[in-house]
Amino acid sequence: MEKGKNSYNNLKEKKQKILDIIKTKGPSLPAVISREISVSLLLTSALLSDMRAEKSIRLSRLKIGGSPLYYIQGQEVQLENFVKHLPHKEREAFDLLKKKEIIDETKVEPAHRVAFNNIKDFAFPLHVKHEDSEKIFWRFHSISQEDAFKKISELFTKKKIKLDKLQFKLKEEKKGEQKEQKEQKEQKEKKEEKQKPKSVRKRARSKEDFRNKVLSWIGAKGIDLVEESEDDNVIGVVSAKSTLGKLNFLLIAKRKKTINEADLSLAYQKGQQNKMPVLFLTTGKMTKKAQSYIKSLGKFIIVNSI
Repeated sequence: MEKGKNSYNNLKEKKQKILDIIKTKGPSLPAVISREISVSLLLTSALLSDMRAEKSIRLSRLKIGGSPLYYIQGQEVQLENFVKHLPHKEREAFDLLKKKEIIDETKVEPAHRVAFNNIKDFAFPLHVKHEDSEKIFWRFHSISQEDAFKKISELFTKKKIKLDKLQFKLKEEKKGEQKEQKEQKEQKEKKEEKQKPKSVRKRARSKEDFRNKVLSWIGAKGIDLVEESEDDNVIGVVSAKSTLGKLNFLLIAKRKKTINEADLSLAYQKGQQNKMPVLFLTTGKMTKKAQSYIKSLGKFIIVNSI
């Protein structure tokens, strides 16, 4: 399985190189990264999608020529370097919010209210309830949630409204921010879990259970495992009967709820590098784009649910 290991290591090297590029150059476009690592844009996009799923990189909402920027946590402020690519009203809304830090939505013109919703990298809504009324305030991305609450509280204090009557509806925070906070929490929990031997063993058992499930499935289908791989996703080389005799396939298994085009593209590339078709097993469902993409690959990749 030397070729399989080499191709896997090559992909790991490409991902590391992508990380190094983004760390050095800041938020980057897929086309720029593609040129830097000397890999096709299709495979680069697949690698970036895979890295985003692994949460090693992030994706901006801001787009340049229809293409988003990829960045790592801590580089959010560097996205401001690309504000010039925003439409006119969005740039106005950005400048206004950056200057004021906190804005009462009722105090701005309708066009800017719409614009705040369109600059999701920089503007986050806070819902504040007072008695029977509710107001929406927008905060600039570099202002912490805690500082935002203080500033809003100060505004209400000037109106002689008691602070204990204010309710900050955190559960209605923008989905993008909820996701970001959830990711940060999950990352923190993962670090803590790594220090717990029982948790480590549990994760190891989970991976082993999935691998055994895959091996049981191919065994039931009369497919033989010829060579094994240490890669979590690449199980190894398998041999299956066909009308032309026995054929070898690169067996790739993915434990994921949703399989997208990037997952299939990476699997296809691994198959091409190993010069054999791919048997792709998954516990998830394919997106419509993935279903369309699989048709274009013909017999080079076979997908089955387990």
